[in-house]
Amino acid sequence: MKVIIRADSNKVVAMGHVMRCLSIADALSDRGAEVVFFCATKDPEELITSRGYDVRVLNTDFDMMDRELDIVCPMLETEKPDVIILDTYYLTDKYVTKISEYAKTVYVDDYGKNAFPVDLIINYNIYGDLTDYEGLYKKAKRKQPKLLLGPVYAPLRKAFESANAIEIKENGPFNILISTGGAASLRIAKGLADKFVNDSSDDAALMVFNLLVGPFSKDKEYPDNLEETNPGKINIWSRLTHMPGFLSRFDMAVSAAGSTSYELCSMGIPAVLFCMADNQSLINETFDKKGIYKSGGNAEKNREQVIENLYADTVLAIKDFVYRKECSLRARNLVDAKGAERIALNIEKELNIL
Repeated sequence: MKVIIRADSNKVVAMGHVMRCLSIADALSDRGAEVVFFCATKDPEELITSRGYDVRVLNTDFDMMDRELDIVCPMLETEKPDVIILDTYYLTDKYVTKISEYAKTVYVDDYGKNAFPVDLIINYNIYGDLTDYEGLYKKAKRKQPKLLLGPVYAPLRKAFESANAIEIKENGPFNILISTGGAASLRIAKGLADKFVNDSSDDAALMVFNLLVGPFSKDKEYPDNLEETNPGKINIWSRLTHMPGFLSRFDMAVSAAGSTSYELCSMGIPAVLFCMADNQSLINETFDKKGIYKSGGNAEKNREQVIENLYADTVLAIKDFVYRKECSLRARNLVDAKGAERIALNIEKELNIL
């Protein structure tokens, strides 16, 4: 089976798209598939090739996909894929219709707003199985694709399958992970760090803050001496190679409501979430409504209030051992880290590609 994955990652598009596609690629590769990535720019090339996959850099505008059809179609003619997996928010009906002429198509969806003419939809989000795809496709007068919905299909990295849940500690000090993903432009991590280092209370003395800085994050502009001037209180991390091992050192997390949310769940790490973009809003709200992770709010609408909420909720959580134990259990029951394997199996089964 030959699979093309069309995904991007850059200063605008968060790393989560490519990371989840790499998890799917690994699961497909384990089943004997040949996987090749198509990317608009070279930004994610190093990461993808380091995982053993070829990349075709299109040198196109990631947000104007129709313009790349003249480049992509001849490449598809040469590659002759069986399946094309699409993971981008910039798809158009014209684009999907055209490339569907070359292979069966799979769409990794977060919104549930477009009735694209694909063969299979993956929406692994916590609200995925609540999305009315039947109504969406009926309204568009199109045949409904096969559906893989809900966190049971969350495509975590293979390493998470063998990762153990963290032990919930009753007493500090507590290692707190700050993972803001695409929220770096709103300086959520910086705001939390500033609040923490200026807090002289006993609560702050119980915590150590760990800031995860992504490769495209503007938060790399932190003063070089942030860690040095706060010994034992602030750690900065980047370019990780083994995420489960990294996460295992933390007692709690503050995270943007994206792919990291499901990784935290799989290891039973209590967390407070927030959103700063449309695609994170439903994740954030549904985690809160289902009582799994609390929401700190929408940072795009009110950054300062969200920072206050996140910090206050973190302090409350570290002081409540019972709450953190219950939170950990609820999170682990949501995600089991076998989602990518299920996706690969269903791509073969539902699309009759064996």
